[in-house]
Amino acid sequence: MQTISITDLSSVWGGADGDNNAFGRCGPGNRWQWLGNVYTPQCAAHDAAVRDGEASGDSKFMAHLKALPKLPAAIGSYIGARLRGQG
Repeated sequence: MQTISITDLSSVWGGADGDNNAFGRCGPGNRWQWLGNVYTPQCAAHDAAVRDGEASGDSKFMAHLKALPKLPAAIGSYIGARLRGQG
C-alpha cells in the first residue's frame, strides 16, 4: 500500500486544494458571500463540467462556456434551496 501526502493529494482533482471546499457551492468559488452557503448537486454538476473542461485543456472561458447548459439547473437549485431557507 502506498501512502499519499496531503501535499500530493492537493494536486489531484477532488483533493484538498485551496478552492475545493467550494465545489458544489452555488456561486463563483468562495466569493460573493452575499449568496450564502448553498451547496446543491446541480451546482456540483456545473462545477464538475467546468473542471472537466479545464482538465481537458480548455481555457477557463471555454470551460465555462461549455458548462453553460448546466447553469440553468444550478441557478434553479440555488433559488429552490434559498426558498426552503438553506444557506
